[in-house]
Amino acid sequence: MALSQTSSSIHSSIIKNLFLFTACVQGDLQTIENHLNSVSSSNICSIRDENQATLIHYVSRYGHLNILKYFLEIKHIDISQLCTRHGATCLHDAAVCNQMDILKYIFNYYKRNFSDKLCWTIRDEQGNTPLHLAAYYNSLDVMHYLLEEEFADPHYRTYNGFQPIHFASQQGHTQCVKLLLSKSPYTVNQQTNQLLTPVHLACQGGSLETIQILISYGANLQLKDQNGLNCLHIACQNNHLDIVQWLIEKHNFKINDVDYMNNTPTHYAATTGNELMINYLLEKNAKIISNNNGNTPLHLAAQHGHRHACSILIERGGCSLTSVNCEQLTAADLAKNSGYLLLANELRRDVNSSSVQIEKATIVRLVIKKRNVPHADASNQVTERDLLNQDEQSSNKYSSWLKMTNQTREELQDKGSNFLNKHLQQESLTNTEDISTSTNHFEHLTNHNEFISSSSVVAIPKWSRSLIER
Repeated sequence: MALSQTSSSIHSSIIKNLFLFTACVQGDLQTIENHLNSVSSSNICSIRDENQATLIHYVSRYGHLNILKYFLEIKHIDISQLCTRHGATCLHDAAVCNQMDILKYIFNYYKRNFSDKLCWTIRDEQGNTPLHLAAYYNSLDVMHYLLEEEFADPHYRTYNGFQPIHFASQQGHTQCVKLLLSKSPYTVNQQTNQLLTPVHLACQGGSLETIQILISYGANLQLKDQNGLNCLHIACQNNHLDIVQWLIEKHNFKINDVDYMNNTPTHYAATTGNELMINYLLEKNAKIISNNNGNTPLHLAAQHGHRHACSILIERGGCSLTSVNCEQLTAADLAKNSGYLLLANELRRDVNSSSVQIEKATIVRLVIKKRNVPHADASNQVTERDLLNQDEQSSNKYSSWLKMTNQTREELQDKGSNFLNKHLQQESLTNTEDISTSTNHFEHLTNHNEFISSSSVVAIPKWSRSLIER
């Protein structure tokens, strides 16, 4: 009950002060002065949104320098201690939104009045400095300012070991990557706590141009993360077929390289169900093997409910429907355990006919591929249909879905979410997300399951840049 009352109180407070947040967004200094001239600094600092962002945070995001000066020079508010619930200061928010003039004013103001009380090294709760966030959000102007006038150190790490180059590479911000490498080429092969390099994260993010830039600065493509994943594994895991093709065809990546759990690139492609990726890997003679848990790619495709991927792996990859993993589970068992009952039933129904079908298909292919055989030769007048229709009544046929398919799937929609609507017109302010990328920002993008090792490839969620649009 108390929690409900507290939540209701916060909501009421936000609605009551909504016009002040709107004024900060729109740059309405007159409204701010009319309502806050008689209000104490401590009470102004207590006006917060649901994420504990203050009015000064909003001004910093939207770049209204005149209102910021009012808060600092007239109301004498010390912003060094004003943080959102995730530790983001006004400097962090200004960096996210590429508000260079705001940053410059704040730094100079504090240098004049408080010595070094506020500087570029200030961190949020995850250890991000303004430079880290500028690199992630492609705030190039802010990056130039921090590196060239505040002498920010590009080697500075978050608590997870990420440097600005890791964030810029993961997001594919090529100009930021070039700027950071021009200042410190040594960072090109630096690894995070999870042993991720900038090129690993570029493979995750899907920017081939970024990968090529990193290589031009000496990126080592052969390094592995803490789970033994290399660039090829990560590109397969994140559905970037163009990068997979480029790594194999231009850089001679071994298509059957395994991570520390004996997973091949095909295991990762099967887990995501990317049919084009699986087809490509099989065309390049990828081997079907079991990982340390005994799972073949078919097990993983079935576990995640990828029916068309299962058909490709059976038809083209020769995966066995009866193969069991270390827990004595077949692909059908894993499909059932994951709730894909239709797929499980189809796989089980076809177990008895699979060996007959595959044997016949093999014979057909051998007959069809024979060369220089006279068409009139009676011994070669057998057709694929003749073979596959023999004993039709005594053996079940594959279900219609269990046939080779090259159908593609739609790509996942962008995972980014809007911070708040542009004009803060309604009560939806209470449902907005914190502009601070400290909000659960080390999100695992890998598939979480007990059969395949996580790659620990992590990234900050991609917030909408519509925040700074007018």
